[in-house]
Amino acid sequence: MTKWIVFFLAFLEGCIVMTLELSIPHVLSPVLGNSINTWATLIMLSVGGLAIGYFLGAYLCAKNKSTALLVLTLSISFLGLITLLIVDSTNSGSLLQDEISSAYITAIIGLFLPSIFLAATTPIFISELSATSSNAGTLYAFSTWGGILFTLLTGFVFIPDYGLIKTLQIATFLSTVMAAIIAYFPGGRTRYLSYGALGMGCISFGIGTFSLKETNNLKLLELKEGLNGQVMVVESAINDSTVDRTLFINRMGQTWVRITNGNSMASLWSYPGILKSLASCHGKKPSTALILGLGGGIVPLFLSDKQNLNYTIDAVELDPDIIRFSKEYFSLPDDIHVIQDDARRVLNANKNAYDLIVMDIFNGEIAPSHVLSVEAFEQVKKALSDRGIVIINFNGNITGEAGISGRSLYKTLIHAGFQVQMLPTFEEGERNRNNLFVATLKPLDLEKKMTIPITYFKNGELQNYGIKQNLFNFKTVDLTDAWVITDEFPMMEQINQLAARQWREDYLKNITLKYRDQGIPLIK
Repeated sequence: MTKWIVFFLAFLEGCIVMTLELSIPHVLSPVLGNSINTWATLIMLSVGGLAIGYFLGAYLCAKNKSTALLVLTLSISFLGLITLLIVDSTNSGSLLQDEISSAYITAIIGLFLPSIFLAATTPIFISELSATSSNAGTLYAFSTWGGILFTLLTGFVFIPDYGLIKTLQIATFLSTVMAAIIAYFPGGRTRYLSYGALGMGCISFGIGTFSLKETNNLKLLELKEGLNGQVMVVESAINDSTVDRTLFINRMGQTWVRITNGNSMASLWSYPGILKSLASCHGKKPSTALILGLGGGIVPLFLSDKQNLNYTIDAVELDPDIIRFSKEYFSLPDDIHVIQDDARRVLNANKNAYDLIVMDIFNGEIAPSHVLSVEAFEQVKKALSDRGIVIINFNGNITGEAGISGRSLYKTLIHAGFQVQMLPTFEEGERNRNNLFVATLKPLDLEKKMTIPITYFKNGELQNYGIKQNLFNFKTVDLTDAWVITDEFPMMEQINQLAARQWREDYLKNITLKYRDQGIPLIK
């Protein structure tokens, strides 16, 4: 092989490595989630595989290099095909009884082992060149350029425009191109392996067909993959005139509504209605609201009730797909001003004074630390008017090990100078409810100020949800183990692990796998 062919092979190696590093974690996110622990584990498998591979490549340099290269690249191609077959299988049914174990097997076959074999090619490529530092440096440069190019292509083109399965098909095809080039140049019978390798790459594009499916009363309206994760809208028919519609991010519910006669929309979770009642503390005075985290847009939709409230609303959402979904599927009003940006960046640059700030920020099950830190709350204080109210929607745990994140949120708000009240929603059990933290700079009597009472149905009767008897008393809770979340110690995601894992386990068991068995694949 000539020097430039070796450089091209190094370029392909960099392309494949970065494609797998970006795509495999997203393939597994419907089962494992998108937490920092999941990403850390998968990055460890990738980087650990690369480290092992460099040692393996150095060892193979003393052996038959041409044969070693061919075996390595063919193995990478076979692993790509096996990964596609596993993903296609788990898309429609259980590969193993335990989906978590199946996900980690996919991680090993689709990421860890290819990383070893890809890295092992690098020392062999270097030994194929004349032993000069310039050649070795140039080879690493080509590999890095391939990684940079395919980081951009994978993140901004392949995954969002073509989906994860086609992205894996591209990675598999590139590996077969590597194998074909290495098999072709020695000549002789190995050329037949070259043709076979390319044929294997072409076969990979026939694996994993996907279409939007409708089974019984369940309909997949849209599924979109992207760097921010998977966004999906599912609709289930209740009767001829009524449907339930749910927005999922990484298979975690973000908005759940019931639509009657095609236009009347009601939330099947209680927190948007309770939040609306809390927001009525400003009555019908002209007021301004900032909503951080859009979801399906149900919170700004509730607050846009002009009969009982009088809010001019700005909403902030990072993911453009979420913004589009909220308008197309959840009737987000046109007069809501939506800002596509990160919530913390908007707070840092904000010059307005808001009477109400709602923080409803979850990426799947993840509560991001950077918008729940003392420094972030200092920016929130600057964005509040004299009568400003902050409402934070958080998970329902407040006691025990799973409640340390809720206790830490309370402690952080107090540290930032807020007066804090917390109202749980009326779903039974901490695991099933939400907690609404109400933070103000001045004392606020919610019961006197609210003009819309909190009501709910129980045993077919409309009942009031009293404020005084349901406000949580933090004096009954030990806060010694709670953290003050800061930018220097952004621990929220870490200490929220147990609550987030419980939430994901419930969704995996009760929603994700049941939907899959009814025809909705785990990934596109």
